[in-house]
Amino acid sequence: MRLKHAKRRTARAAPGPGRNASIQDVAASANVSIATVSRVLNTPDLVAADTAERVRRAIDQLNFRPNRFAQGLMTRRSRILGVGVPDLHGEFYSALLRGADDEARRRGYHLLVTSGVGGKSSDGHMGAMLGLVDGVALMITEPNEKLLEVTRRSDLPIVLLDAEVNGAVRDTILVDHEAGAAEAAQHLLKTVEPSRCFFVGGPRENFDTARRAKAFADAVRMHIAARTPPRAGDTTVLGPDQIVYGDYSVNWGGIWARDCIACGRLEGAGVLAGNDEIAYGIMHAALDAGLSVPGDVKIIGFDDTRLCSLVRPTLSTVRVPLQDIGAAAVSALIRRVETPDAEPQRIRLKTTLINRESGG
Repeated sequence: MRLKHAKRRTARAAPGPGRNASIQDVAASANVSIATVSRVLNTPDLVAADTAERVRRAIDQLNFRPNRFAQGLMTRRSRILGVGVPDLHGEFYSALLRGADDEARRRGYHLLVTSGVGGKSSDGHMGAMLGLVDGVALMITEPNEKLLEVTRRSDLPIVLLDAEVNGAVRDTILVDHEAGAAEAAQHLLKTVEPSRCFFVGGPRENFDTARRAKAFADAVRMHIAARTPPRAGDTTVLGPDQIVYGDYSVNWGGIWARDCIACGRLEGAGVLAGNDEIAYGIMHAALDAGLSVPGDVKIIGFDDTRLCSLVRPTLSTVRVPLQDIGAAAVSALIRRVETPDAEPQRIRLKTTLINRESGG
């Protein structure tokens, strides 16, 4: 009886012009059951290697494209993961999403990405996404109680990127911004007076900016407190202009630098910028004004995007493992989807000072 079925499968005609291949066509071509094809698509580890390879060849030859939504009705899984980020613009998010996509594809999943998370119009997009995916990796960069409440109440697997939510036990991927900012500040303080060290950040309410600013301020205060012997005028209170906030843009860096140049405060300064774009804006304004970098002003960025090696002088920066953040988020999310009762993870990724030319 089985032999007759096998013959029927192999005798099945290939799909004609205008008709997409079906799972039945793949089964017939590979001389296996429909259930075996389904296992190769969804749980390939349960299928013998030679059989799985035969099925994959049939899939390629027939150009078969499984309907993920139809599969989801049967398996209750779409094998689609959601990623919500505040923006898609710039190297920061591009690198993060590359890491996420590489890991998802390696593990047999697909990504559905939405931007504007935390913005006024993000709630509708997030609500629609939650009905399509197996889980969501969510980057929250600023206080947003409505979005945080969604993470507390949702039964869907959620992994938080670079944020922690009070009252919610979630898998969390964190970045050690504090260590990187402190290392950068300590590097500047080797050759720059504490009163001439500045932090030029992004938005004041941004979580990353707040962490980096605090670590910078703490490092400057500790340096002053540890000086032996103390110097006249030493105080651990930073000046009101030593930590400033704006936005993550080249334009903001240029505005701040030109204001400092006009007041004669940039020459002899050391600057830690909130990201590489701010740092480039500062450096560009300094060079336009005839100041040398790092001779007259030392500048360190944050993130280590490709911009750092493209500009001259090359930009010193704090390296954030952007692709690793995306990959770790997807890996944690798949773990949560496939093992719902697993203990929550709190993964902290390291940052490192990369000293090139601009930092001295």
